[in-house]
Amino acid sequence: MKIFVTSLLLALVALSPTLAQSTIDAKDIIAKINRKEPISYQNVTITGDLDLTNLANRKEVREGSWKGDSREYLSVVEVPLTFKNCTFTGKFLAYHTDEQDGRRIFNTNNIVYNADFPEAVTIDGCTFKDDATFKYSLFSQRAIFTNNKFGEEALFKYTKFRNAADFSGSTFRDYADFKYTKFDESSSFEKVTFERSADFKYTKFDERTNFQKARFSGNADFKYTHLPRGTNFDDVRFEGSTDFKYTTLDGRKFSPSRY
Repeated sequence: MKIFVTSLLLALVALSPTLAQSTIDAKDIIAKINRKEPISYQNVTITGDLDLTNLANRKEVREGSWKGDSREYLSVVEVPLTFKNCTFTGKFLAYHTDEQDGRRIFNTNNIVYNADFPEAVTIDGCTFKDDATFKYSLFSQRAIFTNNKFGEEALFKYTKFRNAADFSGSTFRDYADFKYTKFDESSSFEKVTFERSADFKYTKFDERTNFQKARFSGNADFKYTHLPRGTNFDDVRFEGSTDFKYTTLDGRKFSPSRY
């Protein structure tokens, strides 16, 4: 009996670090990034706002002006990021402003905080309970956002993807903003579900993109969007309003009804 009890206690002691790691404070992840340690988590819940705009290397990249130009700060995530089957209970911030923070009271100039990603980013099978904001971010390497659930706003406006980008199998339950986004290499939105508005207005795809079997439940806006040869819209379902005015495929006018 003593042997059994001892073995059970040893097993619990060995398991306790794993149990303790099932919940991670976002501040601990930021600390690891500041120490330039690669980030890799699986099957954990991240609590608190993961604010990647407030890293130790943050610097001012643009001064504000009396004309109302924004003052801008940039942080650089210098390590690869990998999150698989994780849940983010707070905001995932690669962009925010002082106005969002409620600090712009007497200031006439807005302050913008951004984060860039020179290393690979893999976020697969994760749940975002709050906003995920990547406005103006630059992804220099592969960007994987597959099989995720975005519960609130997903902001990729003005984002630049220099390498392949993949959102296949993801679900956007709120506003999905890809307005003015630029994809330099191939991209995929295969089997993506957009439950509310999906904004791809002015989006530029330099290489082929794949929307096969995507579902748009709300408004789908592709006005002025550039689509290259090889783009796939097979079996796409549009259940709400659409706007393909001035949309081009390989330089020619395009609408799904004629595809």
